[in-house]
Amino acid sequence: MFNTKPLAALVALACAPAAMAATVTQLDEVVVTATRVADKASELPANVTVITAADIASSPARTVQELLSAVAGVHLFNMSGSASGGTVDLRGFGVTGVSNTLILVDGVKQNTNDLAVPNLAGIPLQAIERIEVVRGSGAVAYGGGTTGGVVNIITRNGFKDQPSVRATFTMGSQDLKQLDVAVHQASAQVALDAYVQSMTGDNYRRNNAERNDNGGISATWRHDGGDVRFYARNSNQGLRLPGGRQIDPAAGINQFASDSRGTSSPNDYAETRAQDYGLQARQELAGGLVYFDLAQRHKNTFTNWGSAHDQRSADETNTSLRYERELGAHRLAVGVDGQNSATDVDGTYATSRIKQQLLGVFADALLRPQAGTTVNVGVRNQHVDDDVSNLSSPSHSYQKQQELNAWQLGIRQALTPSLDVYAKLGQSFRIANADEQSYAAAPPLLPQVSHDKEVGVAWLQGGSSVRAALFRYDLNNEIHYNPLSYFNVNLDPTRRQGVELEGKTQLAPQWQLNGNLTWQQATFRSGVAGGVDLAGNTVPMVPHWLANVGLTWLPQQATRVGLELQYVGKQRMDNDEANQFATQLSAYTLVNLKLSHQYSKHVDVSLAVNNLLDKRYASYGYREDNIGSTGKYDLLPGSGRTMQASLTLSY
Repeated sequence: MFNTKPLAALVALACAPAAMAATVTQLDEVVVTATRVADKASELPANVTVITAADIASSPARTVQELLSAVAGVHLFNMSGSASGGTVDLRGFGVTGVSNTLILVDGVKQNTNDLAVPNLAGIPLQAIERIEVVRGSGAVAYGGGTTGGVVNIITRNGFKDQPSVRATFTMGSQDLKQLDVAVHQASAQVALDAYVQSMTGDNYRRNNAERNDNGGISATWRHDGGDVRFYARNSNQGLRLPGGRQIDPAAGINQFASDSRGTSSPNDYAETRAQDYGLQARQELAGGLVYFDLAQRHKNTFTNWGSAHDQRSADETNTSLRYERELGAHRLAVGVDGQNSATDVDGTYATSRIKQQLLGVFADALLRPQAGTTVNVGVRNQHVDDDVSNLSSPSHSYQKQQELNAWQLGIRQALTPSLDVYAKLGQSFRIANADEQSYAAAPPLLPQVSHDKEVGVAWLQGGSSVRAALFRYDLNNEIHYNPLSYFNVNLDPTRRQGVELEGKTQLAPQWQLNGNLTWQQATFRSGVAGGVDLAGNTVPMVPHWLANVGLTWLPQQATRVGLELQYVGKQRMDNDEANQFATQLSAYTLVNLKLSHQYSKHVDVSLAVNNLLDKRYASYGYREDNIGSTGKYDLLPGSGRTMQASLTLSY
């Protein structure tokens, strides 16, 4: 059962809507992410947040990940020190959040078949039209790896804007220098979009310098009854890796306190190069719409740490064919999609080649039996074909085929013109990726299966809204790296549950208050590892409490001031599945501020100050000894106070 104290606190807070709210909740927005079909958020049995371009303009966030960290149910932690390298974790999966939260850009999957954080560095915030965040499983629409939720970043492109050239120059603390240029040109039938980005900076730590160079182009052709879009993107990133700051109470060592900006690994670094190509088409056919997507990605990475290295090459092709049609008052969508990936790993600890083929078919229906009532039902069948050649450990090589199923059933009911309730049930899954298959204790790893439950309520009246969601996931065979054995394993049964509360209110014509509060719990339901009984233990790197409060002030039409407070509660450090370590990762609160002003139609300026109070904190930490009582642990310090000034020229 749920702990009633956190729930009571959330209910009490809901009684004071002026004191709470959520980032950018638009209940009547049309969203495409939940079902891969353009549905109204107010009809979906799901907890959906839409971040608009206006919300982005007010936010002090410097990157997409920082922007997402202000959304209810999202925990952001950084294991690399990179300004754009944070892991986005929806609904409490900790270090495997990257494998349980699907990130899309214009509907195209950004998660690769490994444990790498999706590289979102090449997406300038001013190039984003909106971001749709759908909490809860998207397994019917997208397949595996979506139990926590789906984030779709939708960029400005196509025929919506006037022809333009937009250039933004940014300079700031830690020797930050960044140039973003976007060009848009359109006629009645053809639209062209291109962008380039170049960023360099030292970041907060020594040996943490970063370089990002990105570019892309897209061309859209509009014809009778449809359109076709081609895109190509290229990204290159170089990042120095500073390592952790050791704390050893027995030896009187505390590098976090004495030298938080220092490095323990002055020679470590990582390099990533990626190329993406794709074709997207839409066509009216037989009273409905046909969608076709083809995406190809090639990625090379090299990582060096100490005397060890990891080099890999990955190729991935994704295809999808979908058909959508209105049938009277109802909507039906059916589709088939596939993925073909090959990853070569050549490292100090593993040499392997992993091939994976996925083929899925799905159907999703939105039924409207009466005014104010919608029922969403969907099913997916997924075929998985794994071929693992482990050259380091030939006995761990295998071939395996398996069938997986996902389903969902939800209902949403309007009680009054301003009050809706919803409930949904479902089953989602995740299969092991190339990294996990390379380092598996007893291959093949079994698929992770989750049984999902959620209820929610939404109230919207005038310029104010309040939303709440209560969820529980019961997982079997969760895929997880076990520091007690140094291998990836299938865990004994685990559970995720929590409450999300969000809303906003217009205090006055020039003032808007928004915020959110999340209580979540991630626990082992049973099991033993390394002789330790895990039943009831907390999963590491999952804070119980998350909270955000944002205040926007428009003193005049051309000027905007945004203030943001972000709280992250304490959490068990990585490697502490046994919950034997006395020290936990400390809670912290950050204050961020942004001032922006439009001088003219062509000139905008902004000044952002992040971590205004220069709070010393760490968003990630791990215990060194895995099990025992030596007391050693490492923290990766978060950045101190930074300032960034930007000048944007538009024509």
